[in-house]
Amino acid sequence: MRTALAAWVAMVMGGWGLLWSVPPQPVESRIPWVYDYAEGKRLAKASGKPMWVVFRCERCEACSDFDREVVRHDPEVARLAERFVPVRIQSMNGKNIQLFQFEYDMSWMSFFMDAEDRFYARYGGREDDAPDGLVSKASLLRTMEQVLELHRQGAVQTRHEPTPEPVHIPEDIPTMHAHMRGQLNRCIHCHDVKAAQLRARYADGTLTKEDAFTYPPPSTIGLKLNTDRQEYVEEVRPGSAADRGGLRKGDRLLAVDGYRILTVGDLSRVLHVAPREAVLPVRFERDGQVRETRLELSGTWKRTADPSWRSSLHWIGPNGGFWAVPLKDEEKHRLGLADSAMGLRINFFFRNQTAPVRAGLQINDVLIEVDGLRQDWTPRQLHAYLQLHKNYGDKVPLTVLRDGREVKLTLELPEKPTWFTAAE
Repeated sequence: MRTALAAWVAMVMGGWGLLWSVPPQPVESRIPWVYDYAEGKRLAKASGKPMWVVFRCERCEACSDFDREVVRHDPEVARLAERFVPVRIQSMNGKNIQLFQFEYDMSWMSFFMDAEDRFYARYGGREDDAPDGLVSKASLLRTMEQVLELHRQGAVQTRHEPTPEPVHIPEDIPTMHAHMRGQLNRCIHCHDVKAAQLRARYADGTLTKEDAFTYPPPSTIGLKLNTDRQEYVEEVRPGSAADRGGLRKGDRLLAVDGYRILTVGDLSRVLHVAPREAVLPVRFERDGQVRETRLELSGTWKRTADPSWRSSLHWIGPNGGFWAVPLKDEEKHRLGLADSAMGLRINFFFRNQTAPVRAGLQINDVLIEVDGLRQDWTPRQLHAYLQLHKNYGDKVPLTVLRDGREVKLTLELPEKPTWFTAAE
């Protein structure tokens, strides 16, 4: 009895990841989803169909409308999905993150693949301003039709995609155990993968602010692509890399850095793997003629203007240790603040963070200035500023309104992350 118990304990302590299996939760849908990737590959081999592999965190709000109304319930999408093996992955537990690399800050992403772990196209992505601004029913249907033709030709992508060996799963990330400690539900979300990766870089001293900006959207090189026909250029920002490269409205992207472009997701993948100093060859079509140019990229071009939606920023740098709610315009007017001015009413101090109390902040203080800036920020934008522009231990001047008068305070940011443990 004791021997059996000891063996069980050893198995648990040595292989804790085995305990983290998360059973699938079938969703209401017109599409008969397969909830296991290995089973999807088996069916794809047997049927000769391509796979449509969707990663979706069911509990996350972002992209829920698109997933519910288009992906799961639209009759046209469902009819076309009959020509695929549709696979739905709801957690990252045990998934091959060497193969499935994407923007883990998002809660919806999909891949079109064959039964040999090779890719035809990626579908998904976002700009800062909206989680579903780069996806649409029209572009999804268009991509599915294009993939079916590519599958008929056997025309898989030939560059940038990783090989499935060596196999890496989220549970193998050194800091994943510490990251998930204390969570009752051991479902590894997409954002948990990125969090554990960033924590590992912090632990080995290689973390930089730029590590937050993965899978850059088209805007980082000055492009706006058509939402419904995603290989077509809709706008080019003057002075941008795309403008300097001679791209124009109406151009059809064919390939960037040798990688076929059908979607925003395809382009973001190329930009993700590109180094910060890069020259990327571009093939495009204009007026029926194939042309070539190049994108010259340097500096912090992967950064976007408002990354406050990214949960990964929590691991990049210090936050203020408090939460706040934005004032409504009428509240600002009563306090003599302009509509465009900062106005954040402090309503909560984070657990285990003493910085706000030591600074003298009080619940119901109205924050009107941070580090000399008075922009009309949301609470997330405030924290994003600190995380990207400040380091642990920095001192940040604040101004608050309290009982009708301005009060100057200094917020001394923590010396190290509150999530850091000796094991990391």
